Amino acid sequence: MNRIYRLVFNHTTGQMQVASELASTHSSPAASSTTDRRRSPLWAAMGMALCLSAAAPSAFAQVYEYTADEAISSDRAYADGFRVGPNGPVTVNVFGTAVLTSLDLVSLGTTVIGNGTLALDGPGAALRLNNGAAMRVGDAGFGALRLSGGSTADISGFLSLGYLAGSTGSIVIDGAGSNLTARRVLVGRQGTGTLDIGNGGSLVTDELYTVVNNYGLSIGSEASGTGTVNVGSGGSIRVTDNNLLVGQVGTGTLNINAQGTVIADRGVYLGAAAGSSGTATVNAGGTLRAAQVVVGNAQNSNGDMTVSGSNALVEADSVWVASSGDGSLRVDNGGVVRATIEVMAERYNGTGSGEFGQAGTITVSGAGSAIEAGTVRTSNHLLIENGGAIRSNEARIKDSYSAAAGTATITGAGSTWANTGLMDIRSGVDILDGGVLSSKTISVAGGLNGMTNKPEILHEQTRVRGVGSQLLATDGITVSGVIGEPYGMLSVANGGHIEGGTGITLDSNGYLVIGGALDQWSQTSAAPQWRAAEAAGTLGAGTITQLNAAGGVVFNHIGDIALANTITSNNGSGSWTSGELINVAGNTTLNGDLTAFGGRVDVSGGVLRIDSDMYTGQGHAPSSQAPQQQIEVTGGTLVLNGSSGFQQTIDYGNSTGIVRSSAVMVRGSGVLAGNATVGTTYVYNGGTLSPGGSDGIGAMTIDGDLFFNSDLVLGSDTTQAATYDVQLLGNGQADMLTVTGKAYIGSTSTAGGTGQALLRVGALDPATSYQQGQTYTVLEAANGVQGGFDSVLINSAFLQSSIVKVGGQVLVTIQVDDAGTPVDPGTPVDPGTPVDPTNPTNPVTPPVTPVAPGGPIVFGRVASTANQRGVAAGLDSLQQSGEALALYNGLLMLDEASARTAFDELSGEVHASSRGLLLEDRFLRDGVAQRLRSGSDADGVSAWLAGAGNSSRRDSDGTAAHVRQHSEGLMAGADWSLDSRWTFGVAAGSESLRQQVNGRNAESEVDAVHAGLYAGFRGEALWVNGGLTYADYELDTQRAVGAAHAWSQTLRSRYDADAASAFAEAGWDVELERLTLTPYVALAYTRLSTDAAVEQGGSAALAVDASKDEVWTTTAGVRAAWDISGGQRDAARLEAGLAWQNAAGELRADSRNQFVVGSDAFTVYGLALARNVGIAELGVSLKPTDNSRLSLRAQGRAGDGQREFGAQLNWNVSF
Repeated sequence: MNRIYRLVFNHTTGQMQVASELASTHSSPAASSTTDRRRSPLWAAMGMALCLSAAAPSAFAQVYEYTADEAISSDRAYADGFRVGPNGPVTVNVFGTAVLTSLDLVSLGTTVIGNGTLALDGPGAALRLNNGAAMRVGDAGFGALRLSGGSTADISGFLSLGYLAGSTGSIVIDGAGSNLTARRVLVGRQGTGTLDIGNGGSLVTDELYTVVNNYGLSIGSEASGTGTVNVGSGGSIRVTDNNLLVGQVGTGTLNINAQGTVIADRGVYLGAAAGSSGTATVNAGGTLRAAQVVVGNAQNSNGDMTVSGSNALVEADSVWVASSGDGSLRVDNGGVVRATIEVMAERYNGTGSGEFGQAGTITVSGAGSAIEAGTVRTSNHLLIENGGAIRSNEARIKDSYSAAAGTATITGAGSTWANTGLMDIRSGVDILDGGVLSSKTISVAGGLNGMTNKPEILHEQTRVRGVGSQLLATDGITVSGVIGEPYGMLSVANGGHIEGGTGITLDSNGYLVIGGALDQWSQTSAAPQWRAAEAAGTLGAGTITQLNAAGGVVFNHIGDIALANTITSNNGSGSWTSGELINVAGNTTLNGDLTAFGGRVDVSGGVLRIDSDMYTGQGHAPSSQAPQQQIEVTGGTLVLNGSSGFQQTIDYGNSTGIVRSSAVMVRGSGVLAGNATVGTTYVYNGGTLSPGGSDGIGAMTIDGDLFFNSDLVLGSDTTQAATYDVQLLGNGQADMLTVTGKAYIGSTSTAGGTGQALLRVGALDPATSYQQGQTYTVLEAANGVQGGFDSVLINSAFLQSSIVKVGGQVLVTIQVDDAGTPVDPGTPVDPGTPVDPTNPTNPVTPPVTPVAPGGPIVFGRVASTANQRGVAAGLDSLQQSGEALALYNGLLMLDEASARTAFDELSGEVHASSRGLLLEDRFLRDGVAQRLRSGSDADGVSAWLAGAGNSSRRDSDGTAAHVRQHSEGLMAGADWSLDSRWTFGVAAGSESLRQQVNGRNAESEVDAVHAGLYAGFRGEALWVNGGLTYADYELDTQRAVGAAHAWSQTLRSRYDADAASAFAEAGWDVELERLTLTPYVALAYTRLSTDAAVEQGGSAALAVDASKDEVWTTTAGVRAAWDISGGQRDAARLEAGLAWQNAAGELRADSRNQFVVGSDAFTVYGLALARNVGIAELGVSLKPTDNSRLSLRAQGRAGDGQREFGAQLNWNVSF
């Protein structure tokens, strides 16, 4: 084969070289360097070089050097290449139609101090490097190439920007028609390179792909190289039939901006070789097209791609994120990535364990942002947020090779992943706050990182949480462990929704959780442990099928939920009892069809209510023995309204037997309730059996034997008592247990392993009197009762009970504990005709006829105060029928402390305390007194206006509860002064009062209207004031009784009262220059008349008798007034006073009450008024004008458990 060689002078080394004219250079994306010419030290060429080495260098042609700025407008040709700025800054401008042609290397910035710029401008200006000649822009120093105005450059060899380490190369291609074509372009070979293309400029590489010539454009070519390429404003790059490498071995950056286009006919690789780093950003309006895009191609490489903004587009057949290195793909603000075949994260290419460890992260954020592909396979390092979307035909979410934990997340309204085929989830997925994942079919598995073989407990779950969050499948959801993933965990909470379409299937270790999801997997019990309960989510209406070894449906929520889904076991061979219903927390009602469900029922907390038969045996071959359905209640309550299991005839050889295919175990704090038929039942070690439960009287059938804390196999598990809860009806009915076999009950049973068995009465019939006792049958066993209940529990201070066993029956007797018959109190006092209460309704005619004495003393035995004893006496006399009996029986179920609290609430103490409030109401009296003490400056007419407020507290005296009182009001008056000594006047006002008796859950509100007359005399030193007032009151009371009890009620009443008062006050002024001392005495009298009242609201309502009360007060004290005006016209005064007050009369208001439903009357006492109190006053007054005075006074009172503070503002004008 003929070969052609030539001699060239290497200016860098200062030596001659022999080079082949056919030499070519080939490298791969992972190659560490690329040279312009490959040296071919063939022995024949070297021999020729040695022969000619003695010749003078001048015998050879020289490379042309531009050492000064120059403008070129005509063609030039260089056979041996040229250099621009080899030793300093030089700029060569080529314009017009000038063409520079070179057959050899062109170098810009040749040496480390070189700085060369070659600028071409105009549609005819061109640079042509023929014969495979290469070009170095920034050879060892700085180099720049500028193409503008339609100029072109055609380089038949390699184009390098930043050729040697430390060099810098820059190329700008700007303007329509401006084009650079090169065989291969290296941006940042060993140094730094920058390529900017815009305004219609273009770059084309034409190195055709071979195995060794496998790239046309490299950005960041060698380890020390750093390259940046910016394309925008109509600029374009075309890599013809080859790959584009962003970060080949070094660091590369590709920015595609608005209207910029980059096309690579083969692939785009970010982080192409080990140790490299590649970053690509496609901004709004930019486009990247390639057959394949790989982000993070090689081990220990890193690739990052961002597609951001409206019309930002990446199109490829396939997009791989973290093929062997680390990769990140972010699509946001309306960007789109579209792959006709697939988008894949963390692709495993089968080259061995060295591939493990890479992390592939995909983020889609913002409305309009999307990834569209035939198949999408992501790792758990996935985030779809803020309206972002993925659209695919087939999909998988798999574990990551990375050691960093992660959970794929779809979050925010509008964030979606819409898949039309199979969605295979084998890692953790969170669908949050309005995110939606939809598919034709969905498979959920997890629990182990299949890439690293490390357990992943918390992150390997699929969780749908938040209002609007949805997991949707049209053709079904399967939750199951698979090879490499030990379980499947799907949960919905906080308003999220799961729709399975044709249904949800739970297979091996598959769990469907409503509420709080998995917290950890217990190694001890080999079972899941659950997080704290959360608000529930919702399920679609499809059937829930639990196959063999299914984990189960878990309820771990707060509040109440109801599901109408059909729930089935597989009903295939060996799978009749597959699956489980697990209630951890929350009140759950299942009212769908469970007749084909024979799986385990496990209640450890909350309430699970099943309103369906279970495991009815459809299709079961009668010749074979069916497995048992297992029910276990260890905490919370199972309310079963239906049957569990079915009867089957078993051939034992010598005999046959009928056995029900279910078994129940109730222990710990667990309760089995409802109306049900179940198989053999074990209630032990704290467990409770409660037929009917909170729904009232119930019946439960044990189709088998009943072991009540009595069974040899339980052993030490009988240390805590087991309980049978019973509710009773007056017609002889009660909760009932029917046992078709034998009942083994309590410590006297001989079944072995025995413990205490208790019968607890939880409620009485409100319509039956227990004063004479009632007997009930509560258990009946066909084959008899062995042992018996050890005791009867009844939470009452007033009832006694007994229990007997008669054959196969257990009977309990309940009777009021009679403490004796009270003494005849004599004929009850006629309370008089009740006053018709005010609107809105006309109550029933009160009071009822008192019950004749002679009933048993029941409640009085535990009363400890006068009020409690009075109420207890009234309760003891309640009629034993109707509402009165219902109240009576409700109170029978109280212990002593609760009973005393109930007596206080029932007393109606607020009525007596309200009368005390009105007896000490001084509203208008204090206003008139303040007006009279201010005096008149001249004869004539005066008018005044005052506002007053008062707050007080009276402490409890052990019988009545403490009260808080508040009043406020506005009053006005007018008076006439005669002879500067006499004053006569009238006054009126409106007042609102409120009293709270918090210890009795009661309060009263009063509206009052006041009117009065007054007069005053003032001598030289002596003065006397007095008056008469009248008040009309309208009272509204409200009290709550029996909170948390069945007899709880809110009682209200409205009635009227009025009061007449008279008062007088006299004092003597002692003038001491600017100080005036006034000793004084005062006397006041109040008579209060209160109408009868009838409460409404329930059986505890009271009829309160009308009453009359009166009280006297005597006050002695001294006041001091200082003239602080300093001679000014405002006549300002500072006033203070101290006094002592004594009260007499009916200081302790009481009320005569009786229950409207029928009882004896009883007396209830309110808090006593203070007999002795100290009074302190402080005030200030001034004259804003000559004929007016403004005064403010505050008063405090304390004594005998009473504390009060009030203030009054008074304005007086004289005419």
